[in-house]
Amino acid sequence: MESYIRLAEDPARGGYWLSPSLFWVGLLLVLTLLATLIYFTSYYRSRLKKQNMQLESLREDSDSFRYLVETAHEGIAVVQDKRLVYANPRMSEMSGYTRTELKALDSFLPLIHPSAREAMLANYQKRLAGKKAPQRYESLFLRKNGNSYPIEISGVAIVWQGKPATLNMLTDISYRKAVEEKMQYLALHDSLTGLPNRVMLNDRLEQAITRAKRNNTQLAVVFVDLNGFKQVNDTYGHELGDLLLQQVTQRLKALLRESDTLARLGGDEFIVLLTDIKDSQGVEKSMNRINATMAEPFQIEGHEIHSYVSQGSAIFPEHGVTAKELLSLADKNMYANKRDYYQHH
Repeated sequence: MESYIRLAEDPARGGYWLSPSLFWVGLLLVLTLLATLIYFTSYYRSRLKKQNMQLESLREDSDSFRYLVETAHEGIAVVQDKRLVYANPRMSEMSGYTRTELKALDSFLPLIHPSAREAMLANYQKRLAGKKAPQRYESLFLRKNGNSYPIEISGVAIVWQGKPATLNMLTDISYRKAVEEKMQYLALHDSLTGLPNRVMLNDRLEQAITRAKRNNTQLAVVFVDLNGFKQVNDTYGHELGDLLLQQVTQRLKALLRESDTLARLGGDEFIVLLTDIKDSQGVEKSMNRINATMAEPFQIEGHEIHSYVSQGSAIFPEHGVTAKELLSLADKNMYANKRDYYQHH
């Protein structure tokens, strides 16, 4: 016989009865809903905590990124509609403008040297149009005071506050360029006298020969060597010997035209390249002037130094048609002159 459970205080008056199976089903449903509520509440709190942690991490990352940009050694600038809408402190330092002045410029072109503006503007427009542009290249910029300086720039197209723009990183390469120029200078010049060295002499001689062939003109190579230079070094020291070479350089340069070349091959050996000569008599006159100016004693640190020279010449095209032939014959003639000098002294 089936049993019932009364839900009213007075079963007779309430008239509601519930079977045990329905009771347990209802209870299970309530417990399930309660468990689901607890789960989703816990899940929501967990997700909220995770989101807060992510937001905090993003905030920290944003602060770190801002710190890196603000303290970067490279200039960083965002250009939009040709104007600088952002510039970091290094950009201000490089250009000589304050950040407010940079953002107030009508365009970025006043920052660029006139010779580089066309190329810079073309690259900027290519990036905005999504076309291929140099990723990293060198250019020439202007400081606020008008001085130019070399930079290396790289840029990419970005979206800045919902509008197309370019993000640019600029490095002042003045020091690097100065080192490169110094290395190039030393590769082509004598470090003591500043004269062209053998490498530059050969290049200039080759060019002079080419012009002489084309214009049907003559040129001459004169080999000049100091007599007794080793004795000067042994007697007074190498420092005084270096000063002597520098003064010899000044005397020889004063005798030459701008179109001529004076080079030092090393030690006490010099080469004079005379271009557009008319005849051998002109070469002889030049050599006589060299002898005369070198006959005057040098006054160096309280010492009177005598340093005569031996010379030998070769004329293009009479004595040779290549640089090697001319230099070889001039050297041979110089040593013949040197032997004659020591035979009479």
